[in-house]
Amino acid sequence: MRSFSLRLIAATVICLSIGSTTARAETNLRISPLSLLLGLVGAEADFGISENWTLGPTFYYLNRSSDDFDVSATSLGIRGNYYFDRAVFTQGWYIGPSVSFLSVKVKDNSGTFNDSASASGTALTGIFGYQWTWESFNINLGAGPVAYSLGKIRVKDSNGNEDTYSTYSNVGLSIEFNLGWKF
Repeated sequence: MRSFSLRLIAATVICLSIGSTTARAETNLRISPLSLLLGLVGAEADFGISENWTLGPTFYYLNRSSDDFDVSATSLGIRGNYYFDRAVFTQGWYIGPSVSFLSVKVKDNSGTFNDSASASGTALTGIFGYQWTWESFNINLGAGPVAYSLGKIRVKDSNGNEDTYSTYSNVGLSIEFNLGWKF
């Protein structure tokens, strides 16, 4: 995870420094109210790197507990947005490809097994959406495919024995409803 995070940060810094001479000096910060309702805390940032492109980091974190399970998940990624035939941070259609690193941990609290499991992997997402803009406020609404793959899933029982299971991959639908503030 550390190597991926360092590469992600380096790519973001390089793209921002290249784009800083050609793009308008604007930043857009976004949150998802739907994710917040589900207990998922996160944010995304956009930095203009050209007339039609933005690039920025994404971060999401989930930490939920019940009588039976504790679940924590983290997602750290990078996302670009292409604004069709118009300047960045203006009203209209966009496409937003992204890649994210995922880390998931689950612990059984039921008292029966007391097992824990962990896995990490990647997700590729492509959002097609529409952005409404006002002075400094914007709303993004979109959807698109998401493909994710978790590497080996490690399960440890209460005695310290560990089993490893094969990878898990799936494809689904990603829905986006974000509130943003540009400055």
